[in-house]
Amino acid sequence: MRRKEAVNIAIISTGNEEAPLVSTLHECQSINVVGLCDNGSGSTSASIALELGIPLFEKVDQLLSLSNVDVVVDASDGGSALQDAGGAEVIKGRCLDIVKELVEGHERYSKDTDNISTIALELASQKESQDIYRAIVQGAIDMTGSQAGSLITFDERNEVCQLAEVIGYAKEPDKDYSWELQPGGIMERLIDGEGPLFIPNISEEPLFDNPVMNGETTAVLATALRDSDEVIGLLFIGDFKPRLFSDREMSLFSAFTGQASLALQKALLLEENKELTVTDNLTGLNNSRHFFEALDAEVQRGKRYGGRFSVLIMDLDSLGYINDSFGLAKGDWIIKKVAEIINTCSRQTDYKARYGGDEFAMILPSTNCQQAAVLANRIRRQVNDIFVGEDEEEVRLSISIGVAEFPCLGTDCDSLISAVNTALTVCKQRGRNLVCCYGDTSDEPSGIF
Repeated sequence: MRRKEAVNIAIISTGNEEAPLVSTLHECQSINVVGLCDNGSGSTSASIALELGIPLFEKVDQLLSLSNVDVVVDASDGGSALQDAGGAEVIKGRCLDIVKELVEGHERYSKDTDNISTIALELASQKESQDIYRAIVQGAIDMTGSQAGSLITFDERNEVCQLAEVIGYAKEPDKDYSWELQPGGIMERLIDGEGPLFIPNISEEPLFDNPVMNGETTAVLATALRDSDEVIGLLFIGDFKPRLFSDREMSLFSAFTGQASLALQKALLLEENKELTVTDNLTGLNNSRHFFEALDAEVQRGKRYGGRFSVLIMDLDSLGYINDSFGLAKGDWIIKKVAEIINTCSRQTDYKARYGGDEFAMILPSTNCQQAAVLANRIRRQVNDIFVGEDEEEVRLSISIGVAEFPCLGTDCDSLISAVNTALTVCKQRGRNLVCCYGDTSDEPSGIF
């Protein structure tokens, strides 16, 4: 419904270039487009006018014979030989160029708004955290016409960065890749509130510290994603050649940051809920079901990219006796205490799980059997420092640990578990409180006091 005070506009056109002008003026609620004069009846402008119900005229004088024309937009570039506009105001020349620039800006804004809305709907429709991560990166790439991007989640308490998604590289890095925040780097600047940041060439920026985008990438645009005042992620997009991001692209990226932050909050909540189903309630470590999923993923990763890792299974030697003698509450206390020791002795990247009632398991990336035995003995010695009971009834806690290495001691989950269980059995047979690598089962195991 047009307002009564709407301005009646007649348009003189000579081709396809005025199509956006016709459609945009028609959309304006304060304008009535009362007619279009276009000699090219097959032009885009004429087609749009017919579609919108705007009367078409072959000659200018026919158009100007309309009694209700307030303004004539003369886009004919002088070809119409407009002599008399019949008292109507005429827009042409430089004034018309300004109008066209405004129309183009309006069109860009409409497209950008539609793009953001489309991406927002795409983000909202995702039900899995990994799908959300990918939609965030892909949305930022599409919106800015970039070639690659990465999303990093950030644990503000521990200052640990975790790769969530990466797109656009010939060889994409491991999605479980994590690293500690480096003081003074670009990521710390983003976390401290400086952003979005544009880096024309990361090879010339010594403070650039996103290891995922080093090497192939040249120009980068980056921002922090927040939940209130807390930084929960970092979003990077880039190109493999030098480029500048226009003011429009920067504005789009900034506008998208809000949508991406909300989506990342949802993804992290999904991850948190999922973690509750794979976490042991007593210790906070992963449970046995998730251990086998993680082990399978590590095996597949090892087969694809090469490298090695070690698996540990640890069994408390006297928990049954302690439960019988001192009660289940004391047994639970010991379980939690051992879990704390495992967490303290291990690296952030090591995988830790409660394997069973009195058993624990670990997956140590990029670690051979001998290196794993060093860690295992560190855990064993700290467990030996735990005493339960008093005087004659005092019991010193001990733990037996079996170790096996991928791929030399097992190339699939079943063979690795079989190997590490064999090593654990040898520990028990040789007196307990030992660390034994599967390859050492015919010799004296490591870790004997």
